[in-house]
Amino acid sequence: MTHRQTLERLFAAWSAGDALRSGAHFALEAVYHEAGRPPLVGREAILAHFTRFFRGGPRFEFDAQEIIVEGDRAAVRYRFATVSREGDRREREGCALVAFRDGTIGEWREYEG
Repeated sequence: MTHRQTLERLFAAWSAGDALRSGAHFALEAVYHEAGRPPLVGREAILAHFTRFFRGGPRFEFDAQEIIVEGDRAAVRYRFATVSREGDRREREGCALVAFRDGTIGEWREYEG
């Protein structure tokens, strides 16, 4: 599987709200760092985060607008939107730098502007 395919499958798992499949894309000692939040270290912590978010978080949309892969690194330009229970929609754009390790994601680090 190519790194691009790994990312596309991760995004499909996110869209499906599938925490187990999402977490499986990350290395055992991966770092997942959302913009403005403390980093999560290890697949178990990342999986727990996805599980909480998919079960109790707001409805969301993740749109990968551009994916650039070079070697074992990638950049993902995205738009992320959440919709509250009251119907309020919040959108933000950002970029994630991704490092791959042994066919999985070793680090995901987001930047938002």
